[in-house]
Amino acid sequence: MARLGPPQPSDYNEDQQRIADSITSSRGSIRGPFGPWLHAPGLADPAQQTGAYLRFGTEMSDGLREIAICTVARHWQANFEWYAHAPLAEKAGISAAAIEKLRTGATPEPLSPDERLVHELAKEIVETGHLSDESYAFGRELLGDAGMVDLVGLCGYYSLVSFTLNVFDVAVPDGEPPFTKG
Repeated sequence: MARLGPPQPSDYNEDQQRIADSITSSRGSIRGPFGPWLHAPGLADPAQQTGAYLRFGTEMSDGLREIAICTVARHWQANFEWYAHAPLAEKAGISAAAIEKLRTGATPEPLSPDERLVHELAKEIVETGHLSDESYAFGRELLGDAGMVDLVGLCGYYSLVSFTLNVFDVAVPDGEPPFTKG
């Protein structure tokens, strides 16, 4: 049971209703981090807008974006985030074998060279909070300046999402297997 679920829609204030409408129009429902965030509309609104940009507005391919998100989810062992994004990664062309290896903590294989680089960059970012000069150069060559900003944004945003999910114990839906921690 989640420590903090969403406020009851009948109790929404004007800001919460506006934000909930925005979330449901782009994502279909209030789930994952959005329920807890709605208790703090000042955070919920810019956070969900940032998430919408990172999911739907960058020039990064779906596969590269999803391998980065799954790398962050794995690092923070965020059950709901893994549940939500591992299928999107597979749909975007990341192999099921690579996704399963990442889930268990192994090096994800097979990945394309670009997918591998984005995984390694995201892993270095979440593990160290930095990128080596060599990693930065490789990332910039692949993604360009805007793409590197987007990648850092993805790592930071999905860390916030993972923290929210983990601290408030947001569970995967009934009947869905949790991400195996460890």
